[in-house]
Amino acid sequence: MPQSNRLSSAESPPFRLVALGYFPLIFLAGGGLLAWWAQSFALALAWLYLLPPLLCRLLLLLFGVPETTSCTPDHPVYLRWWLLTQLQMPFNRLGFLEEVLRLVPGLYALWLNLWGSSVSPFAFWSRSVLISERYLVQVGHGALFGAYSGLAGHVVNRDGDGQLRLTVARVVVEPGAIVGIRAGLGPGCRVFAGETLPANRLLPPFTGWKEGRKVRLDAPC
Repeated sequence: MPQSNRLSSAESPPFRLVALGYFPLIFLAGGGLLAWWAQSFALALAWLYLLPPLLCRLLLLLFGVPETTSCTPDHPVYLRWWLLTQLQMPFNRLGFLEEVLRLVPGLYALWLNLWGSSVSPFAFWSRSVLISERYLVQVGHGALFGAYSGLAGHVVNRDGDGQLRLTVARVVVEPGAIVGIRAGLGPGCRVFAGETLPANRLLPPFTGWKEGRKVRLDAPC
């Protein structure tokens, strides 16, 4: 019975995390109402594409990047990461919003840099590439991303007590590297310059792809 209660408690997220989950809906509804009131398409675009990354940069400036190797939902770093995630959620739910930006060469990279990443405008993005932490990506000149590939700057696991543990770290794709179709990188991962991560290959946290094989990278203390 005690074990069951502990797991039940661990599975119940703090109320503030649930409340923040309403941000994407409120944000989109507010933008729609503002655009209708102002009758301005330009204002609607600015609200949608500029306000979230600018808020993200402000939070990063005030509180720092939420990089961590193990924190629980009641930790301030977890809350900060969750808030930043909600700022990105409209683009996670409505993938076509990013595809529109990718129509213009270099524009998507500029937008990612506005979030706080470091992305070359000369990288190529195929359709449906997923980035979960748009403020924690480093992409070099000439990097190529296959369709449905993913850069996941975070992972959430359970420890031996059933408690959620969050890991967040930068994802790096060096110049000239290729991330194959449906390949994925976890937090702290790196594809070294000129290397090709094969299709469907998934790199677990803090590993790299170098000389055609997976290598272990050091996690921050």
